[in-house]
Amino acid sequence: MALRRKRQNGWMGVVGRLTVDVAMLNVATVLAVLARLDFRATPWPWVYTLRFPGLVENLVFVAASVLLQTPLALWSYASLQDVERAALVVVITKVLVLPLLMATRGEVPWSGGAFAASAVLCFLFMAGMRGVARWRYGRYTRQDRVEEPVQHTMAAARVLIVGAGDAGDMVLREFEAHPKLGKVVGLVDDDVAKRGCTIRGVRVLGPVATIADMARRTRATQAVIAIPSHAAAVTRAVLSSLADTGVQVRTLPGMWELVDGSIHVDDLRPIQLEDLLARTPVSTDLGPVRDYVEGKRILVTGAGGSIGAEIVRQVARLNPSQLIMLGRGENRIFRIDRELQERQGVTCAVPVIGDMRDEARMTWLFDTYRPDIIFHAAAHKHVPLMEQNPEEAILNNVGGTRTLLRLAVSHGAERFVNISTDKAVNPVNFMGASKRIVELIVQANDGREHLRTTSVRFGNVLGSKGSVAEVFQKQLQETRTLRVTDPDMERFFMLIPEAVHLVLQAGALMQGRDIFVLWMGEPIRILDLARSYIKLAGLEVGRDASIIITGNRGNEKVTEELWSSTEHVVPTDYESIMRVECPACAEIAVLRPAVDALLDAARSHDANAMRAALHAIDPCINIP
Repeated sequence: MALRRKRQNGWMGVVGRLTVDVAMLNVATVLAVLARLDFRATPWPWVYTLRFPGLVENLVFVAASVLLQTPLALWSYASLQDVERAALVVVITKVLVLPLLMATRGEVPWSGGAFAASAVLCFLFMAGMRGVARWRYGRYTRQDRVEEPVQHTMAAARVLIVGAGDAGDMVLREFEAHPKLGKVVGLVDDDVAKRGCTIRGVRVLGPVATIADMARRTRATQAVIAIPSHAAAVTRAVLSSLADTGVQVRTLPGMWELVDGSIHVDDLRPIQLEDLLARTPVSTDLGPVRDYVEGKRILVTGAGGSIGAEIVRQVARLNPSQLIMLGRGENRIFRIDRELQERQGVTCAVPVIGDMRDEARMTWLFDTYRPDIIFHAAAHKHVPLMEQNPEEAILNNVGGTRTLLRLAVSHGAERFVNISTDKAVNPVNFMGASKRIVELIVQANDGREHLRTTSVRFGNVLGSKGSVAEVFQKQLQETRTLRVTDPDMERFFMLIPEAVHLVLQAGALMQGRDIFVLWMGEPIRILDLARSYIKLAGLEVGRDASIIITGNRGNEKVTEELWSSTEHVVPTDYESIMRVECPACAEIAVLRPAVDALLDAARSHDANAMRAALHAIDPCINIP
């Protein structure tokens, strides 16, 4: 019964809105004709709507309104689109009635001026009624919201909105609807054409570069970044500029929330680490990955690490027949194994504790499980640590990978995807050099016994174990002092899900003699990242936390590269993934003795011999 009553009320509202529109059509006609007759006393304007042309006009108007569904639109939420539809109804009505009026002009006093005036007046009346309804609804809604008790950290805030576009206007409207939550004191935008202009009475004060000065002049306590899918460069610039102030920085939620108009002041969130990327995070279609993973036996080395564990999670969803998780760390493998069992209900996962340098253990693993596909994530990766222990970089990264590749070939594996690093390009340290040799070994084994191999190069992975974000967090907690090696040092950054998507897609895209890289935008200065990280923690640089320059920790590049001058970059089916075509490397028969010499030098702990052996394999390697 209640549902039937609601439906009846709904249809009554539709009929009521249509009736009002028809009434406005006729009032507009009467006023237009009266004006044409200089408002002389005559019954004609009132009789017109009851005669044949007037009745036809009313019928056409009703038909056009129903066809375009204008009575269905709630006036309280009227938009520009609703006004456009009202205009279209008037135009259709007048265009269709015009021939009838011209045909009967001998019988009906008719004037082109009055006809045009009636059309304009009808549209203005319809648009005006909708505008008034929208204004009244907004006014009373705001009053109701203000009367509600507000418990919010944003109370009494003075707000600067970064972005004087559509999103900025939406945020501004929301603050107007919630006046107790804060007052917008200015807009910030780099568009010169907007500078000095106002939106809803709020002035555009200037560019992002001057936001700190604007915050001081306006006594702002918050800055809201209102740029959908905004470039992280804007976020970093705002955070860096406001690092020395007490201004809190927030940003909008996802783009879809803006599209469906559901954004509210309550939805504004603090800046997150991924907002600092110099681009929009990348996600790819895993359909082609499922095609080669489903039903296969998959081996993931380094499965307990940040990247390896995420590879395990993603692969587990692609229905492999078996998922072998290899790692040296008992606790890490235990955690990822328990996660798969308890959270995802995965039954095909097999945890294996072992060292990839242990050839006997690896031989047992390949004999027992005979993996079809290997995702090789195990490696030593910390540059300063490997500079102090170069033999470990060589024996683990080079020796362990060669063992895995040899067993992959002998046991009929189909694909081998190696995870490399941007530090392997023109390397100047032992870690980068070891990964460059691994790339050459992987390339040399491509096509042996039907094995296809490739490598992927990562930049720094935000959120991974030992990443700069983790280091900064620990330093901030312990000493409130962040250590940056060089004020000009910059790095490429990516997120863990992006890195794993790149690894999985590489297995589908490989063509031989190739390496895959993710487009990571412009590199980010570590000093800017440090300032932004302090701001992310809600602290102020110079007051609550500090940054010190410590100097290079040993053979670290100031700027990294993603490919060398001898490599050719071509696009793939994914705009964000690039394929690096590598020049021909030495055959495996030639490479084997050179790698043996390198491993012998590592076992002898002879750093000079290791440098010479590395340079002999690849002349681009020059370690001081």
